Amino acid sequence: MKKAKIIKWIAGIYGIVTGISAWSLFLCTVKRKEKKDWENQTAEPGSYLELIQQKSSWIKKQKIEHVSIPAFDGLKLHGIFIPSEKKSDRVILAVHGFRAEGMKDFSAITCFYHEQGYHVLMVDDRAHGMSEGKYIGFGCLDREDCYRWIHYLDEKLKERCSIFLHGISMGAATALMTSSMNLPSSVKGMIADCPYTSIWEEFIYLAKREKKPLIFMYPVLKLESKICKVMAGYEFDDCSAAEEVKDTKLPVLLIHGKEDRFVPCEMSKKIYDNCAAYRELWLVEHARHAESYHIAREEYERRVLTFMEKCDTK
Repeated sequence: MKKAKIIKWIAGIYGIVTGISAWSLFLCTVKRKEKKDWENQTAEPGSYLELIQQKSSWIKKQKIEHVSIPAFDGLKLHGIFIPSEKKSDRVILAVHGFRAEGMKDFSAITCFYHEQGYHVLMVDDRAHGMSEGKYIGFGCLDREDCYRWIHYLDEKLKERCSIFLHGISMGAATALMTSSMNLPSSVKGMIADCPYTSIWEEFIYLAKREKKPLIFMYPVLKLESKICKVMAGYEFDDCSAAEEVKDTKLPVLLIHGKEDRFVPCEMSKKIYDNCAAYRELWLVEHARHAESYHIAREEYERRVLTFMEKCDTK
């Protein structure tokens, strides 16, 4: 009897600790947080942050349009449309990463796209920036939002346009998760910079990286996923970029820093191997997470332009 009581006591404690840990992780990873004031941070000379701050200041002086659309669940989603200075039928749909916003992740390269004659729509994902929402979608929900942004652009430019999706980190995974959907023919290709395969595999990777015992973390993450289903409407394995690209017809350019320790470049390799359409993979030397554009700017610009030219002539 004593042994049975001890086992029940241990099981009860384990259940309580697992529940508290899962709820804490959910609040830390999925629940919206107030954005960091990156625009007024002190940036080191020559740093990527300095470049982003300079370019975002330039963008705000242009004739930009603040636009919005309703999400499938009624949330109001926000975006910034920067029109080309000359007549153009090419547009970039820019999708940012985790706990960032369109302006932060895409200011630098948006200026380049603008110089090349592209329109750019920088969107704020749900629960980010100026978009509504309590919970982050990690691509599982955002793919539906991305689908609606694509149709918004298609209508705005009167179906006479070439749309390219450019995503970073979570935004890259979102774009790839969208790739198998019934998209209009105006979507020509996708640029995915440091995407994860699925949020479940990403969380497992981070647990291993931090040397957390999986015998404990696995049930914690499983329970967190169930909590996410109740609170936010999806589970962590509901959608996978690596699976969705098996059914895509869209060309994909995958970019990943070799020194990325947040999302390993092996995830881009897996997506590349699974992709059913034309694809390219560029692994960037010395680049950590979402640093490829800063580390190899000229090569990055050359590769994305060359890729888009290929897509637009297919």
